[in-house]
Amino acid sequence: MKNISERKTAVRNYAGFRQGIRKISKKIFFSVPTLAIISALTVGGLLVSCHDKNNQNNKTEVMQNNQEQKEGILKAIDLYVEAGRKGDGSIAKPAFATTATMSWSENGALKSVPIQVLFDGFSAAEPTEANYTLTTLDVEGNVAIVRIESQFGPNKYADMFTLVKDGNDWKIISKIYQIIK
Repeated sequence: MKNISERKTAVRNYAGFRQGIRKISKKIFFSVPTLAIISALTVGGLLVSCHDKNNQNNKTEVMQNNQEQKEGILKAIDLYVEAGRKGDGSIAKPAFATTATMSWSENGALKSVPIQVLFDGFSAAEPTEANYTLTTLDVEGNVAIVRIESQFGPNKYADMFTLVKDGNDWKIISKIYQIIK
């Protein structure tokens, strides 16, 4: 019998607890007009929804801009490789700023020449197999750094370029390279 008595007391205590919670809830929720609560929740939901849509639109815009930038930058790199493939330096000229330079290290000494030397070298060479693999493309606003691994005939290079956006086009302002052995 003691167990039944204890259970009844526990049930009464629980019922009293629930009733107390109901009273407190009524005081809290009925002290603030229901319409104000519903309005706040609705406006909050709309703000979150608008933020999510704007955020998604911004992400799409950034991705589209990044793709357009990448295509513009790689257009310049493609012209460089195509000039080597065809043995025609004039193909690469639109990819480079007129003041661009080409630099490398030879026997531990820095060598740097006007980019015309590259164009002349392409034009003096025979057409050859040429290709490249993009390893780095880093863009910040209107400037970019690109690293490729290229092959012109049997020769392999690590080429690095700095580019600046000039109007709608990306121009290579410097090319540095290392022969890969």
